[in-house]
Amino acid sequence: MTARKFAEAMEVEYATVVRWLKLGIVPGAELKEVMPGVKWWEIPHSALEMERPRAGRKSKKRGAAAK
Repeated sequence: MTARKFAEAMEVEYATVVRWLKLGIVPGAELKEVMPGVKWWEIPHSALEMERPRAGRKSKKRGAAAK
């Protein structure tokens, strides 16, 4: 399925799905190129079973040297 269809099925914004794809967290997703400069993401239906990443930024852990 396309990234837009995946976004609809997951009930998230398209931009969110694009971010997930760029981060490589959508299982089985492949970037296909039909001709030079024309690319799209192909996402398997099984990816709909993925656990959604938690919203927000990851917290930075403080090291022992941090004051």
